[in-house]
Amino acid sequence: ALLSGARNHMNANLAQQIYDRMNKVFPQSDDSLVSAATLLANVYGSIGDIDKASDIRTQLTKSGAKKKIGLSWTVVDGQVYQFRAHDVNHPRSKEIYAEAEKISAELVEHGHQHDSSWITRPLSQDETIATALCGHSERLAIAWNFVVHPNASQIQITKNLRVCGDCHRATKLIATIRQCEIIVRDANRIHLFYKNGQCSCNDYF
Repeated sequence: ALLSGARNHMNANLAQQIYDRMNKVFPQSDDSLVSAATLLANVYGSIGDIDKASDIRTQLTKSGAKKKIGLSWTVVDGQVYQFRAHDVNHPRSKEIYAEAEKISAELVEHGHQHDSSWITRPLSQDETIATALCGHSERLAIAWNFVVHPNASQIQITKNLRVCGDCHRATKLIATIRQCEIIVRDANRIHLFYKNGQCSCNDYF
């Protein structure tokens, strides 16, 4: 919670102190430290210190620590669907990605700027910042809901990881553009994205 607060205020010095303290107190807590290191890298990325963010992610890779794969679940017409980050296994993947691209274009039209500081790995040759972020599991789950129900009024999603800052901002805007209430239960809290573009977490996530 403290580290999330430091991230929300883009306070890299405080975030570094909290991470260093966690490293000393919980040296064997791999999952917690991987999540904390990812948050710390995001803080540095958000203030423009790309080199420091990259160094932290490189150290994570060298240490052999593995970041959990993002998974999201959503229920559509009584059936549960699971999506992995950058999933292409769904039989209607082409439609899902076409809808995700359509949503991405709508976001840009409404002033959204994709935030590369939330990308935690090098981009592949055919990727852009937008496609990397729009491939997050909850974005695919949202797209699938709109493929099946273009005029959906409510979408519910459960995610195994904390929602990233870019997805949080994007989902607030999606709820407004599509006039659809979106509920996301992530690893930290329940987010209720209202049709007016606000979130129940008041942007503390």
